[in-house]
Amino acid sequence: MISQLSGKIISSDDKSLIVDVNGVGYQVFCSLQTLIDLKDSNETITILTEFIVREDSQSLYGFSGQLEKKWFNLLISVQGVGAKAAIAILSSITIDELGYAISNSEKSTVTKAEGVGPKIAGRIINELKDKIPESQIKPLFANYMDQNNKDKELVEDAISALSNLGYNKNNVKNIVIELYEDSKDISLSELISKSLKKLGNKS
Repeated sequence: MISQLSGKIISSDDKSLIVDVNGVGYQVFCSLQTLIDLKDSNETITILTEFIVREDSQSLYGFSGQLEKKWFNLLISVQGVGAKAAIAILSSITIDELGYAISNSEKSTVTKAEGVGPKIAGRIINELKDKIPESQIKPLFANYMDQNNKDKELVEDAISALSNLGYNKNNVKNIVIELYEDSKDISLSELISKSLKKLGNKS
């Protein structure tokens, strides 16, 4: 298993880098985001990798950070999503956009990737909606919960009430926080009521 490479980039194209590691050149396929981050570096780089072995190929895929690598592995865990499709998704939208699209069941955002149709997008949303990395959920609260404990309790009470009704927690979080930000003087009952209407529109 090759999980990381350190070396200098000796060439690149729109899909991959060639990384020289002690005289051996490794071709590493990357998302557009990672290529932009790394391809112009003249220094020694360290790139996280995933070694994918298939019957007819052996390929290295590279990532500039742990979160992108985690999303790659989440995506290829979905039936029908191969490594190339996962890289296409990570190239077409940012990680934050991907997490938001999945938590809000936005197929149209996922289908921006080349070769990803509505059927596959729907499968990605259904299988990954409860697996969004916690690190992508917490920043939502960081932006809105710096007010006071009363505000935090209001939002958390609304999320808890809606989650207890059987709604997806990640989806609920995004909707509740969005509504709270639009009207910070909103009451708990109003927040729950308006959230239910939005959740109903998404079902």
